[in-house]
Amino acid sequence: MGFTPLTFTTGQKLSHTIMEQMDSNFDAIANGDESAPRIPRPRLWVHFCGFSTTNQGIYASNGISSFTRGGTGDYSVSFTTPLSSTNVGMGISTDSGFSYIEISVRNANARTLTTTGCNFRYHAANQSANAVEDQVAIFATVWDYGAGGF
Repeated sequence: MGFTPLTFTTGQKLSHTIMEQMDSNFDAIANGDESAPRIPRPRLWVHFCGFSTTNQGIYASNGISSFTRGGTGDYSVSFTTPLSSTNVGMGISTDSGFSYIEISVRNANARTLTTTGCNFRYHAANQSANAVEDQVAIFATVWDYGAGGF
């Protein structure tokens, strides 16, 4: 049916017709209709445990075939289907399990990214130390912006 741009004014009542148009617009976006605006969403995501214990490994994922802990704070994931480009957006979030009063600044980053996988590293730093650390949980997402061939 396609996407229909809608304009609203203050105080305007939402009629049945307008609600139907809005519903059609949501369908157009969800179905990837060419007339709809592009709303990027993660194509690949993973939630994994970073400890070298029996808890280590992938808890849930989409498009991720494996997880490897290369050492303290060093993790790699492999993509099920190779990306057609490394022109992607990435988000990484972690749960260190440390108390909120712990003074270190922690940072996770994607060290290397290829079309077949990514390597993550996790650091903690404060006035007297800078070291890698393992994490209780790591959440990573990849937005392919049309470059992933999915």
